[in-house]
Amino acid sequence: MSATSAGNPDGSSHNARSIEELDELIALARMITYARYAAQDVELVNATHWLDLALKAVTREIGDGAETGLADLTLSVDAINLHKH
Repeated sequence: MSATSAGNPDGSSHNARSIEELDELIALARMITYARYAAQDVELVNATHWLDLALKAVTREIGDGAETGLADLTLSVDAINLHKH
């Protein structure tokens, strides 16, 4: 997913994302976070590194305007890990 959207092809306003786009990016960030914690659990250092980079890229795409959804990322994954063990 690029920083530009179909409604704004020149990318002049990074914070002009639709709610659906932000929801998709936040869902993607949650999936990457879950995969990162799973990789840590089985000590896959290389995979953890690449998932860290992917998570940074997705959070950069989300930008500062959608921090409300990111606050729950680590809490959600920690809760999943507690139920798993």
